[in-house]
Amino acid sequence: MVASTIALWATPRTASTAFERMMIERGDVRVVNEPWSRFYYYSADGPSDRFDEVLPGADPASIRAGLVPDGERPTFFKDMAYHPAGHLEAELRRPDAVHTFIIREPARALASLARRWPDFTWDEAGYAAQARAVEVVADQTGSTPTIIDSDELRADPGGVVRAWCGAVGLEHRPEALTWEPGLPPELDLWADWYDGAAASTGFLPPSASPEPVLDDPWLAEAVARARPIYDALFARRLAPSP
Repeated sequence: MVASTIALWATPRTASTAFERMMIERGDVRVVNEPWSRFYYYSADGPSDRFDEVLPGADPASIRAGLVPDGERPTFFKDMAYHPAGHLEAELRRPDAVHTFIIREPARALASLARRWPDFTWDEAGYAAQARAVEVVADQTGSTPTIIDSDELRADPGGVVRAWCGAVGLEHRPEALTWEPGLPPELDLWADWYDGAAASTGFLPPSASPEPVLDDPWLAEAVARARPIYDALFARRLAPSP
């Protein structure tokens, strides 16, 4: 039986938007993009002061109401584990939801984040919150949480998506692994981050370029802090299905 809500908790720059684009292509789930980012960045009492704008519907009650299934399809949402801040554990313990995770090796992920936000915080790197979320879900379910790796997803989309679908109880739909370029309306909130997803027609293969040079001291420190977290999560990842 498919849960009424399926979540994919990410760290930034993990191909999570491409995964979300694939879920839109399926057509059998209602997709909500990063709902808790409104609380973190755009609510009157949110944790971040990065933006001055306050958006409607950015309070936790409104966000949770927006995730209620439409009666015909389950809701799928992708979000960053740090976005709910102090509300994360309550969100993870909802009995009607299944929570999954996507991870990526931090040198490439955080270098990509730094190109957008050179002043990103350790909170915004996302690794600490994601590790906490995995432990909450493991404690809640008594089993290994469903974790997929970004580079393995990009190298073998069919195998990783098939394994993920099996874990969450969805039918695998190989036809959803490709799509027409463009940006669906579900992705409008952070559209300026999604140039690559908008131009794509499927999952791009992992980068073959050398690992980025970490010549910025803060970036190097963040990668060093994130690497043992990533390594521990990678050891628990879901293997692709043949």
